[in-house]
Amino acid sequence: MSAIKAGLIGCPLGHSMSPYIHERIMEASGIFGKYELYEIAPEELPKYAPILMRELTGFNVTIPHKVAILPFLDDVAPMVKEYGAANTVCGKIGYNTDVDGFLSCGVPMKDKKVLLLGAGGVARMMAIEALKAGADLSIWARSPEKALVLIDECKAKGYDKVTAAEKVAGGSAFDTILNGTPCGMWPNVHDGIPEAGLLADDGTFFDTIYNPCPTKTCLRYRAEGKTAVSGLKMLLNQAIAAEKIWAPDAHFDEARLSEILPDVRKKLWEKNPIKLVFTGFMGAGKTTVGRRTADQLKIPFIDLDDEIVKVAGCPIREIFEKDGEEAFRKMEHEILKRELEKQGSAVISLGGGVLTNEENEKLLLQSKSMLIYLKVTPQTIWERVKNDRSRPLLDAKDADTAYKNMVARLESREPTYERGADVVLPADEDVEVILAKVTKLFET
Repeated sequence: MSAIKAGLIGCPLGHSMSPYIHERIMEASGIFGKYELYEIAPEELPKYAPILMRELTGFNVTIPHKVAILPFLDDVAPMVKEYGAANTVCGKIGYNTDVDGFLSCGVPMKDKKVLLLGAGGVARMMAIEALKAGADLSIWARSPEKALVLIDECKAKGYDKVTAAEKVAGGSAFDTILNGTPCGMWPNVHDGIPEAGLLADDGTFFDTIYNPCPTKTCLRYRAEGKTAVSGLKMLLNQAIAAEKIWAPDAHFDEARLSEILPDVRKKLWEKNPIKLVFTGFMGAGKTTVGRRTADQLKIPFIDLDDEIVKVAGCPIREIFEKDGEEAFRKMEHEILKRELEKQGSAVISLGGGVLTNEENEKLLLQSKSMLIYLKVTPQTIWERVKNDRSRPLLDAKDADTAYKNMVARLESREPTYERGADVVLPADEDVEVILAKVTKLFET
C-alpha cells in the first residue's frame, strides 16, 4: 500500500484534534501516511482547493468550507446531495462522513419524538436522518427564521413530520434530544442548552460537542440517570470513515480502533485543560471521591484544605484560632485562584465554606471548570462526622447542640452550593456507589 497524504481544511483550526486522531487511526490500521492542518480563509479557497485536490490523497473539510467546496468537485456522493455539504474529499469527489459518525452512536430515533436544537450544517444532517428513521421532529434554533428554512428544506424532500419548536421551555417531554448548537463548547464550558427539563426519564440526549468531553449538559443528564452521548465518538468514527475512503485496502481492526477513544479524550484534556471541582458540606465525600476520580482519569488531585495547610504551616483550626476566619478565607481564595490558573487538567476538592465567598463563585464561573455538588442529607452527614472532634463546627457542649449547629450551617450554605454547581449529584450512599455514579458522569 502506498503512503497517503491527507489533511484538514478550515478556518480557524487552532483547537483541532484531527491530526492526532487520524495518526492514531493510521497506526492502528497499518496505513502509512501523513495528516496535516491547512488553515484556509474563505477568500483563499478558490486558490488552494485545486492545489490540494491535486497534491493530496484526500482531505477533510470543516467550517466554513463544507458548502463552499462543492463547486470545485467533479462529483459528490449521494449523501452530499442530500445534505448539501461535504466534509471529506478524495480526488475530486466529495463525501459526507459526518453521518457515518452520527449513526455509529446508536441514538434512538425510529418512531421517536425528537427535538433538534440548531439549524446549521450538522443539524441539517441530523434532521434528515431523524426523519428518515420515522421520527416526529421538532426543530428549535436561536434564529427562528433559520429553523423555518430547514423545515422547508425537509418538507421539500418529502418529509412532513417536522415542525418548529417555538418555545424550548415547557411542553411535553421528548424521547430524544439532538444538540447541533455550539452551546457548552470549550472555553464556554459552563453553558448548558436551554431545554433542560424536556427530556423524558428514559430519553437520550446526543451532543455533537466533543470539547469538553463530556459537556455540562451531558453531565447533568447523566446525574439524573438519563442517557447522554458525547460527540467524541462521532468525531472518531467520522474520521475512521474518511480513512476508509482514502485507504480502502487497509485493515481496520475494530478492537484496536476502540482503544483510541479514551486516549483522544485524554489528549483533548491536555490540549484544552479543564478542572473537575467537587464541592459540598463536610462529610459529603469530596476528598475521597475526588482523589479516586483523579486516579481513574489519570490526572492530578488537589485537596484545597491540604494546600492551605502547606502554605500556612499549621492546621486549619490553628489558622482560625490565631488569625480568625477572615484571614483564612482570604488565604483560601488566593490558593483556589492559584490552582484554577495552573496548567493542565486536574480534580480539585473544595472546603465546605469556599462558596460562601462570592469572589470564589466568580473565580469558578470564569474558569474552565465543572463544579460538581455532592449533595448529602443532614442525617447522613451526622452519621459520617459525629465522632470527628477535629472539626470546629462539632466542638459543642453536647451532641444535640453539635447536630443543631451542623444543620443550621448546612441550611445556610446549601443555596450557595446549588447556585454555583454545574451538576448536582445525590451522595447519601456508600462511597463505592457514589464513585460509580461519578465514573458514569465521565464516560467518553
